[in-house]
Amino acid sequence: MRALKFLPLLLIFFYACAPAEPEPLTDYPNSHLLLQAAELPALLATEDVFLIDARAEVSDSIIPGSVHFPAISELTDPDHPVASFLIGPEVFQEKMRSIGLNNNDRVVIYDEGNSLAAARLFYALDYYGFSNTSLLNGGIEGWLNEGLSVQNMHHTKELGSFQFDVQETKSCDITYIMEAANDPNKIIFDARSEDEYTGTDVRAERGGHIPNAVNLEWSKVLQPEGTPYFLPAQEIQDIYSSLGITPDKEVIPHCHTNVRGSHAYFTLRLMGYDSVRPYEGSWAEYGNAEGAIIQ
Repeated sequence: MRALKFLPLLLIFFYACAPAEPEPLTDYPNSHLLLQAAELPALLATEDVFLIDARAEVSDSIIPGSVHFPAISELTDPDHPVASFLIGPEVFQEKMRSIGLNNNDRVVIYDEGNSLAAARLFYALDYYGFSNTSLLNGGIEGWLNEGLSVQNMHHTKELGSFQFDVQETKSCDITYIMEAANDPNKIIFDARSEDEYTGTDVRAERGGHIPNAVNLEWSKVLQPEGTPYFLPAQEIQDIYSSLGITPDKEVIPHCHTNVRGSHAYFTLRLMGYDSVRPYEGSWAEYGNAEGAIIQ
């Protein structure tokens, strides 16, 4: 009976000393990187925003004030031996100046909605030293969902003065990723489809994946139906955590040509991952490289 008298005190002590449950992640750690369509009109009214339409082709539904830059084609180096490799710094600088970009601009990028083209440009800007960039969640589709106005002509600006500053820690080569395959402090993040990962869908000399790479198709962080908005923060983190993609590791995203890998790069940055180093050569290089170990 005396022991029962102390039971409430023991329970209080146990719960007081037990580790607290982590708070649910209700917002993205770097929420400033993802702008909701409903927020953009006020931003455009109060700030000088450099708005970029990254779609391959513009139609008659263009957000007013947008400069058109077809990101995926314009960022591809046609002379590089690896397919769809990112253009070099001097060429990138020239292209950014031609659309009117300056280093002190505030940039918002949008595309059709899935953020592939927008994220490719986001990564290129990040890699070449421009960091004040956000993506429009849901792209033009998200904008239209809000009933916001569009026009049928894109905007043009005066020549800009952008200067590149290559961020070496935001890219890696094939030698680096071969060594990283056996490093427990690095996560190789394969953003391709499951069929590409397993080698069922072969798009290079050989199919398969880099040893110890974890596979999460790039689109799994987007809403599966309707407008492809990004999933809530906690859902994305739960997916990452289930695969061991944790913020304490360096994460190396890639795909076949690093377009989908750039989408993974953006999502990781959105989720607060500080050490993210894409493999630009991706499977277009690795799958065609002699001596590359493939699983």
